[in-house]
Amino acid sequence: MIEFQSLMRAIHKSVKDAAKSVEGETIDFIKRFFDEEERDDPKDPHNKEPVLRPKTCAMEFPSRTADGIENVTAEIPILALCPISSPRITEVKFSTELEVTTSKDDKLMVSFPDPNKKRNFIGGNKDSSDSANTKIEITLTGSEPPEGLKRLIEGYERTLRAQIPG
Repeated sequence: MIEFQSLMRAIHKSVKDAAKSVEGETIDFIKRFFDEEERDDPKDPHNKEPVLRPKTCAMEFPSRTADGIENVTAEIPILALCPISSPRITEVKFSTELEVTTSKDDKLMVSFPDPNKKRNFIGGNKDSSDSANTKIEITLTGSEPPEGLKRLIEGYERTLRAQIPG
């Protein structure tokens, strides 16, 4: 038997660890679409923090001009061309049957029932100390992807639309 609080902490820690793993994927995502460069700001020469510049590719688009159709080159952020899925944990459900009792110092104690010992619903418990007496379902809900990332992508999409003739 373990304290119910310990079980809850273990579940919560597992979910936090999974969320950190997802955060790591977000960092990898940023590295995939941006290059880190040295800052070269003549207005602030002491600031040497690196800057992230979007990876781009040059694409040509036809444009109607007074001289006819000409190709116009635009620098397109690769981020604006790729489908983006933001990995996140939206919900975790933990459902189990537990034996629930209280300890001598009135702490809630739980244990998982022995699968070899079955509860007899017609005649009562064969062994009441070894059968589940509670079913618990815990639901944890996650959050939306970072607002900053959504706005960044929207900004690059607006820039892309402004560069394309027509």
